[in-house]
Amino acid sequence: MTRLQLARMAVFVAFAVQGLTFASLITRLESIATKLDLSAGDVFVVLGITTAVGAVGSVVAGHLATRMGSAATLSLMLAGASLTAVAPAFAPTMVTLLVLNGVYGFFLGGVDASMNMQGTATQDAYARPLMNGFHAMWSAAAVLGAVYATVTIALGVPLGLDMIPIAVIGLAANVATFRFLLPPAAVDAAEKRSSSTQRTKTPLPWRPLLLVAVPTFAMWFIDSAASAWGGIYVVDGLGAAAAAGPAIYAAYQLVLLAVRLPGDRIVARFGPERVIRTGGIVGVGALVLIVAAPHWSVAAIGFAILGGSLAMVPPQSFVAAAHISPDNAEEAIARVNLANYAGYLAAASLIAAVAELFGERSMFVIPLAISVLIPLMAGRFATRPPATQESKKSPTVS
Repeated sequence: MTRLQLARMAVFVAFAVQGLTFASLITRLESIATKLDLSAGDVFVVLGITTAVGAVGSVVAGHLATRMGSAATLSLMLAGASLTAVAPAFAPTMVTLLVLNGVYGFFLGGVDASMNMQGTATQDAYARPLMNGFHAMWSAAAVLGAVYATVTIALGVPLGLDMIPIAVIGLAANVATFRFLLPPAAVDAAEKRSSSTQRTKTPLPWRPLLLVAVPTFAMWFIDSAASAWGGIYVVDGLGAAAAAGPAIYAAYQLVLLAVRLPGDRIVARFGPERVIRTGGIVGVGALVLIVAAPHWSVAAIGFAILGGSLAMVPPQSFVAAAHISPDNAEEAIARVNLANYAGYLAAASLIAAVAELFGERSMFVIPLAISVLIPLMAGRFATRPPATQESKKSPTVS
């Protein structure tokens, strides 16, 4: 394998570890809430702390990447996430859970930012779409994590002990592939390939980033609702069995994965703007089905469709951010990634409030209202790097 092919493989592994770890923990939220007798308001506080500290981790990763490179930053943050994901399931009290989730959230944010830095740089080095494939790997691993959670919960494996294998897998994979990630010099070379001219270092423009961040925020708001609250919605709102919670998440991620697998080819053919707009329209319809569902099985179909409709937004948002200002790509990605945590925090607070006031059955009314932002603002994802003679050559990284 060439140096660049090894780098691509290492990025795939990083996305897989992150997806497996996150899904394994988030699908246990309902079990943790039951164990500690948490209300919807308590769940909001837990998610809020995790999200807020995650935003800090994303910003820190942006600063670290400019000093030590995104490869070293990613490996450091990924190791921290693997180690700290185990602890929340052992939390004996609400206060302890907040602290442990906060620590995990910091590393979660750092991984989210740094793995997308590496992914975007690798895509630019290849000079063809790759990011949907990387995010497809995240989704595939998330499906495995959700299935693993469903099985271990059904078998009665003690909460916490079932997370230890996930941590071991993550640490081993990180150690095995870290040396293959793109070093700083190769990342800089990839960024130069994404522009046809030599550039003078300029400040990062805020307005274009903000306009990319708004529909990205909407996506992550809805994703937070589906990931963190979907299980609670079908169990407490629609009367499903406890094991149905992780199964809902698995269905959501499985269809998301099915769309992302051919995603790079779809984007290359139709362009990101058309793909995002079409998915956004389908997502609105899926949320209508979820809100109106008379039975949890109907809601499960809605969640599955919803996953597919949102599949392209995260990878294309990071690409759009990086190409707004290629000489500030790492910082741009870290800042747009804040929309991830803003969406999660807003969803946690608003959905918890709706659940407290109107009951769990009303949880997905606000995600439905916000979903219209994605098709309306799909044009912000049209940003592409101009083609260059250099980028048309077969890429190599020394």
